[in-house]
Amino acid sequence: MSVSSLIDQFLEAIKWPIAAACIIILPFSLIELRDSQIIGEIFSYNRAILVGFSIYLVAWFVYFSKPSVGSFFSTFEHELTHAIFAWATFKKVTGLTATWREGGFCSMEGGKNWLIFIAPYFFPTLMLVPIALSLVVKREYFDAVEIMLGAVMAYHMTSTYIETHWGQTDLKETSFLFAFLFLPTANVMIYGTALIYFVRGSNDASDYVFECCISAWDWLTRLI
Repeated sequence: MSVSSLIDQFLEAIKWPIAAACIIILPFSLIELRDSQIIGEIFSYNRAILVGFSIYLVAWFVYFSKPSVGSFFSTFEHELTHAIFAWATFKKVTGLTATWREGGFCSMEGGKNWLIFIAPYFFPTLMLVPIALSLVVKREYFDAVEIMLGAVMAYHMTSTYIETHWGQTDLKETSFLFAFLFLPTANVMIYGTALIYFVRGSNDASDYVFECCISAWDWLTRLI
């Protein structure tokens, strides 16, 4: 049996336990995000992130949300995210197509698992660019990177909003119930972790994830 098949079987085995865990973790992910005071810190000291977020949001409402504009870039980014998670689970990607108005497709050998299907709805691929730049850009140019981060966050939020609907094939394949249980927690955790990492560093970001899980576990053990 191939490594890819073993990964698929493992993911299938943990799919619904993960969904159940997400229900429990969600409130604690929000509480820990509030207690981290990262949002207040961004409003006080990292306003360039808000500038980038606001600029893209206004541009989206004024221009990018119009049907006449098309969606080649967001479709390509969506399919690229499928491809990234296909590679991560040892699939061979054989093709990636994107169109302005008719969607796109990522073809691969070895079948698809639920993580590949649902990845574009919680994983902000483009956010990797400003995070990587933050490691190498000099501090005097850091505002530009923060503006990029804010714009990328707004882009992912709006594109995910547009792509998440009852007719979406990816979510049908994953099951809408699983998506409903998994995606809110996954998005809060991903965006919260990314913001904390960008502003404070990897130690605080990992602490956030750890505290969310530990708080949820402590609550569950007390309940039992």
